[in-house]
Amino acid sequence: MLQSSRRKRGFTLIELLVVIAIIAILIALLLPAVQQAREAARRSQCRNNLKQLGLALHNYIDTTSGVIPRGVNHYDATSCCCETDNGNYAYTIHTMLLPYLDQTNLYNKINFSVDPQNAANAEVRRTKVTVFMCPSAIVIDDANYAQHNYPTASANHGYGLCGRHGSDTTNGIFASRWGMTDDATGAVYAPQMRLRNVTDGTSNTISFSEFAKGLDYVLPTSHKNNMGRSWFDPAVGYGNIGFSTRTISTPNNPVPTYSTTINWGTVGSAHTGGVHCGFMDGAVRFISSNIDGRQWQALCTPMGGEVVQVP
Repeated sequence: MLQSSRRKRGFTLIELLVVIAIIAILIALLLPAVQQAREAARRSQCRNNLKQLGLALHNYIDTTSGVIPRGVNHYDATSCCCETDNGNYAYTIHTMLLPYLDQTNLYNKINFSVDPQNAANAEVRRTKVTVFMCPSAIVIDDANYAQHNYPTASANHGYGLCGRHGSDTTNGIFASRWGMTDDATGAVYAPQMRLRNVTDGTSNTISFSEFAKGLDYVLPTSHKNNMGRSWFDPAVGYGNIGFSTRTISTPNNPVPTYSTTINWGTVGSAHTGGVHCGFMDGAVRFISSNIDGRQWQALCTPMGGEVVQVP
């Protein structure tokens, strides 16, 4: 008996190209959605990091009877006012929060009898702390320092962290001015910041915001990889521990804030459109890069006396 057989037919070249084109289109459609989902997860983690910092800060303040420390714990000022150290053993607020962030073991390794630059603290200087790092930000490894992405609300100065600059109504809650004395006269520039002095309200006062390495808004661009260079050592760059509360230092703004080429204290992030900000009440809000400069400064100051609507 004869059996009829049919020849199996494969894909033609045209059909194969059509299938490949369809797959390519599907991938092109899916990739942005995947990237958006990943960035949404990273933004959520960034907000959570700032919430942890806020909670740690309040736990720390409970141990100081309401005293809010400076972003960097130096306590006097010479005739020049931009030292981050002044010869004092200047440790950062990030350092002091370690025990409240499940980092007691790291805290116990610090030799507080010497300064942060001392070789005895080299291991700590190089240790990355996950809660200090935004997952959206570029990580640019440094042989000597571990970066961070969450600076403190500091001075009304283009450098952000800058000695006795600013005033009671223009400086941030971690500014060096609060309680600082003139080492020549002993005069106190401003009262020590305490929780009861946050007269603008804790829900209207920013505590931490964002820095991110590698952003082109930083001027000069040769400095862009130094933003937030070290959470531990305040003396490795002005764009490091504190951000500027100036009206022209709005998020991701490339406008020079100190000279014609420098904006080292201006906040910025890898998130599209603005930066996350932690507030003194523990809330975290996303602040647009388009915020008005006067509103930005009002949110950055604890006792500016402004009436401000949090965006």
